[in-house]
Amino acid sequence: MNGIKRGRIMSLIDRAKNILLSPQTEWPKIDGETNTVGGLFTGYAMILAILPAIGSVISSVAISGALGVPGLGMGFVLVSAVVSYVISLGVMYLMGIIANALSPSFDGQKDQLAAMKTVVYSGTPIWVAGLLSWIPILGWLLALAAFGYAGYQIYLGSQATSKVPQDKAVGFTIVLILIWIVTYIVISGIITAMLIGSMFTGAMGAAALYG
Repeated sequence: MNGIKRGRIMSLIDRAKNILLSPQTEWPKIDGETNTVGGLFTGYAMILAILPAIGSVISSVAISGALGVPGLGMGFVLVSAVVSYVISLGVMYLMGIIANALSPSFDGQKDQLAAMKTVVYSGTPIWVAGLLSWIPILGWLLALAAFGYAGYQIYLGSQATSKVPQDKAVGFTIVLILIWIVTYIVISGIITAMLIGSMFTGAMGAAALYG
């Protein structure tokens, strides 16, 4: 059993490394693999998406320590990290559906699994860079570079998996990224507002009870 788990971990590391270092040869391999949408998420996305969550926790603790203030408390930090983790995976799944719907408009094939492959594996640079988000200045630079590299991954991935022609892949990538950004901002804003509202309401209730 341990050997199987170790093999899966090494396979995940190899996949992430190959996407980052040799994407042009890795995407054709990804296209030829048989998988399921559930397998993509449980075996890859849900694991790597933990990295930015860890980075955000470290960042919050580091900032509070540097400023000499207690911050909002570890409970709030952990809840925020979990919420961000869930939102990122939810938005990614939604973007896989949107990417599949967009493909025919750019002369690509409509294939849900292929679109999910493009979206999930293209997130690799952002997830990896997210672990280092707590480093001052360098963290921001890495995040910016990772975002641009993720766009390049979508450009390559859409050609390999959804068969979007090369001359249409740039347009497909730009449209998908714009929709991704807007969707993430809207959903994150709504859920964050609900979370803060519920915490504020709970704090007010406790103050009224014990005041």
